[in-house]
Amino acid sequence: MSPFLAYVSMVCLAALLVASAVCLYRLALGPTAADRAVAFDTLVAVFIGVVCVLCIRWDSVLYFDAVWILTLVGFLGSVSIARFLERGRVF
Repeated sequence: MSPFLAYVSMVCLAALLVASAVCLYRLALGPTAADRAVAFDTLVAVFIGVVCVLCIRWDSVLYFDAVWILTLVGFLGSVSIARFLERGRVF
């Protein structure tokens, strides 16, 4: 890995760390359930970003399958939370 790519990946990880801290704050203190749902969805997206940056940093493609699964789980979780907030039930 080149030094420039190592530096950029560390900057990206630092930015994602700040984003996760903000999401955790909103998840813990969100005034409404909708705020908490959006914070959870954003936190899943941040975690997916961390996994992608680590894949690039470690020069490995083994974790990209986990990224696909996390994306699917995050989407299904967001849809189910939105349906629950709108209707009061999931099914």
